[in-house]
Order: sequence, then structure tokens, then C-alpha cells
Amino acid sequence: MNTRIATIIQLILNILLGSYFIYSQRTYIKDFLKKRYVTASNISQMNMAVSKQFIDTSSNRAGEAYKILVVGNSISLHAVAEDIGWFHVSGMAASSIEKDFAHLLFRKIENLYPDRNIILRVANVAGFERNFYNYKFDKLDTLTAFTPDIIVFQLGENVTLRQNEGDAELFRKKYIELINRFKTERKPIIICTTPFMPSLEKSGEIEKVANETKTFLVDLSHLSFNEQNLAVYEKGYKGNKSEWGVAGIGRHPGDHGMENIAEEIFTTIQAVIYKCQK
Repeated sequence: MNTRIATIIQLILNILLGSYFIYSQRTYIKDFLKKRYVTASNISQMNMAVSKQFIDTSSNRAGEAYKILVVGNSISLHAVAEDIGWFHVSGMAASSIEKDFAHLLFRKIENLYPDRNIILRVANVAGFERNFYNYKFDKLDTLTAFTPDIIVFQLGENVTLRQNEGDAELFRKKYIELINRFKTERKPIIICTTPFMPSLEKSGEIEKVANETKTFLVDLSHLSFNEQNLAVYEKGYKGNKSEWGVAGIGRHPGDHGMENIAEEIFTTIQAVIYKCQK
């Protein structure tokens, strides 16, 4: 009898402890997301600075051109915006342009093709994210005319999907249209990334886009779970955090985060190139 009572008591304790563990884990995740992730309110000031539609970088080698196009938002390219405390041109929040993911990716591909003239073009098209409903695709003519060999679409962070408004379906449709405008006879390697700032809903829609357009999907959302990938928490960050005027800057990837983004994308590119060469 005593054994049965002890077993029942132990069972009750296990249930109570299990319930507490689930509650504490949910609370931890909720607090974690609140602490580390950007909301619409604290990224609303990003991407507002007037800048060139794109910037170019070249190896200036004599070999045949090999072109990379990055179509993204502030993580790919942000102009100087003194009103928010951002004082250099680069992907936010790299401490310099050489340390943003696009230019790190450029260097990796330079090493992969030492006899080719590698040309990188990076464009900020956050306007598409914020107004995909009515976006004028003719704004992209200078980008589609670039005829790249590799295209990386780093989009999603600034997208707002309203409930019960059909936004998810429309975003998916417009993103597919965006990608299809870049498909040419050259058959470029096309990559879509999930948002660095995680969203299950947006990641799910982008995965559907990748499946429908037969493009390669690279997940970046998991990187944010390591706080060292966020500039605000990065130890040894080379930039001046005291200059930042808005919290949203620090929620972008720092130098460490940018290196990891570049590595995630390059791993996929390398695998695709290797497969094509077999």
C-alpha cells in the first residue's frame, strides 16, 4: 500500500514539475523573443535614407565576368542616416562595408574563382517589402539588366502580413513575380533566405515561394537565437554602438552575424556549383 501511495505521489510530482517546466520554457521563449527581436515599431526608421538604388564592387581582374546580385533590405545595404545614428554605407549593422554579408560573400566567391572578374551589385528594395501590394516592378529594370550568375534575395524582415486581409497569399504571389522577372536564359543560381529576424509565418510563405519558383532556400532565422549574431550583444564589435540613435540598429546582425549569414549562403552556392560541374 505504501509503495502504491509513494508511486502516486511521485506521479503527481512529475506532472507538476513537467507543467512548471513547460510554463517556464514558454515564458523564457516569450521573454527571449521580446528582448532580442525587432518589432515593426523599432525597424520603421530603417531603410528611409535616400541612397543610390544599388552599389557595385569589382575584382578588376582580366578574366571573364562572374556576376553576383544581392536584392535585399537594410541587412544587405543601408545608406548613411545621421538622424538615426548610422554613419557609413554597408549592410546594417556591420562595422564596415567590407564586413557585411554581401561583401564577405563576394570575397568567398573571389577565392572560388581566382581567374574570373567577380562583380557584385547590392540593391536595397525594402520598398517592395513595405508596399508589395502596389509595387512597380519597372523600378528593377537596372537590376534585371545586370544579368547576374548568382542572385540572392534577402527579404522579409519589413513585410507586414495582416490577419484576415489575404496579405500572405498576395505577398507570396508578388514575391514569385519578383523572382520570375530575374529568370533569364543564363539560368542564374537563385537563392531566397528566410528572415534573419524570425517569423514562422513569413518563413513559411518564403518557403512556398522557393518551392514554386524552384529556387534554393537558405534559412537565416536560426542565427538570431545566438545573441552574438546580433550587433547589440556582439562582444568585440568594431563599430561604435554609442552612436546608434535607435534600438533597431542593434537588432541587425553585427560583424559576427554577417559572417555567419555569408557562410550559410556560400555553403549553398558552393554545393550548387559543385553539382553543376559534375
